[in-house]
Amino acid sequence: MKKFKVRKGNFMKSKNSTSSMMYNLLVCLIPFIIFATYKNGIYPVINGYGNLYLVFKPLLYVMIASFVCIVTEYLYYLVIKKEKKSINYLFSESFAIIPGVFIGLIIPINTPIWLIILGSAIASLSKLLMGGFGKNTLNPALVGSLFIIVIFSSLTGGYMNPLEADTISGATPLSNMTASSYVITYDNLVRPYGSLLSFFFGNIPGAIGETSSLLCLLSFIYLLLNKVIKWRIPVSYVSTVIIISLIMCLTKDIGLWFILFNVLSGGLLFGAVFMATDPVTSPISHFGQVIAGILLGILTMVIRYLTSFPEGVLISILIVNIITIAINYFSIKLFNKNYIKLIILVVSVLAVILSSFVISSRVSNKELDDTYKIISKTKEGNVTTYQVSGRGYAGNNSIKLEIVFSGNNITKIEVISSSDTYMNMIYNNNYLEKIVSNQDDLDNLDTISGCTYTSKYLKEIVEKTKEDYLK
Repeated sequence: MKKFKVRKGNFMKSKNSTSSMMYNLLVCLIPFIIFATYKNGIYPVINGYGNLYLVFKPLLYVMIASFVCIVTEYLYYLVIKKEKKSINYLFSESFAIIPGVFIGLIIPINTPIWLIILGSAIASLSKLLMGGFGKNTLNPALVGSLFIIVIFSSLTGGYMNPLEADTISGATPLSNMTASSYVITYDNLVRPYGSLLSFFFGNIPGAIGETSSLLCLLSFIYLLLNKVIKWRIPVSYVSTVIIISLIMCLTKDIGLWFILFNVLSGGLLFGAVFMATDPVTSPISHFGQVIAGILLGILTMVIRYLTSFPEGVLISILIVNIITIAINYFSIKLFNKNYIKLIILVVSVLAVILSSFVISSRVSNKELDDTYKIISKTKEGNVTTYQVSGRGYAGNNSIKLEIVFSGNNITKIEVISSSDTYMNMIYNNNYLEKIVSNQDDLDNLDTISGCTYTSKYLKEIVEKTKEDYLK
């Protein structure tokens, strides 16, 4: 019988354990929590907006989300698995706190606490039901955040802290772009928030802790040096967004500032550094990581400009999470052949160019004509009834109103139809009644935080109708 020789192999043990990687990740997130506390809490209160609760609100959100994720995981093992896990296991092996910290940083500042609790529990369960840490196909924090932001978008209360709501005549920069029917001008997209430096440092409306591009870049360097993340996904992701933006600039005669606007807006850098690089849910091969980054860039820009969801980063990363299994499979079977790699790269480049031209067809560098239109005007005695349409948050002619005049005053405003997502906030705040009560001084009637553009456009439609009536 043939004997097999058994000998010890050569092994290299890395000091970069999973625990140290997670520790470095948490260390990296501390500056974001501090920044969020200052931007959305301390600074508004210093300027006379809010109270002591607002100061600690960002930190409280992170703590609540983290606590709920830990408790959910503990109860899951205790009730479903009939296992009693120690606190040490939940922190050092399952890392239950990680999804909670992320959720606390990437949700709107006005999210109700009950919704944070629900979203955090769903985030934790999404990880556990897939097998636990290391087996989850989807990023748990993204699942919980998407549940909060998309399904309950009208209940989140918006992304603006009290100071921003009072001093900025708009929502987030990307929501502003969508609301203005994709008019791409510096005055329309950047100037309301100061300058591109405001975008870089993070002094713009957005999710609680993801707006600072400076912190994202510093974190990228720190995590890269400590071998927590790989460079290929963030670099290929951001590069794809830059290339698409550049082609849009060239085809639509838009200034190169637009490239920075796309890179520094919507939490793209935060997503690229922290979410897309999750080692559990991202491709394992180098080439697969590059392809994933290119896909992320294309998807993000397509979602931003061709759908009604301007914040496309979270959705893009989740989509790539889903197809990562396929990317890993083909990485092993096919991507090791150079000619296959070349074909895939050529297809990717063509996809980037094609998507750039498709997206370019959606945008304009000129202000659109006013879409206000009088549909009908009837008069009975001293009562005049208008049916009018105008631009809303959802675009041209997305709001239709019936406005009734008696004498020289508006007596009634009723929404005939509207495709604006946040119209229920108009009803909940009795905003139509407020417009009637303040019809002689609409400039000083505040818009609704979280529903800024819908309330703004309603006022504009009413003002134009009153001008026609008083002619």
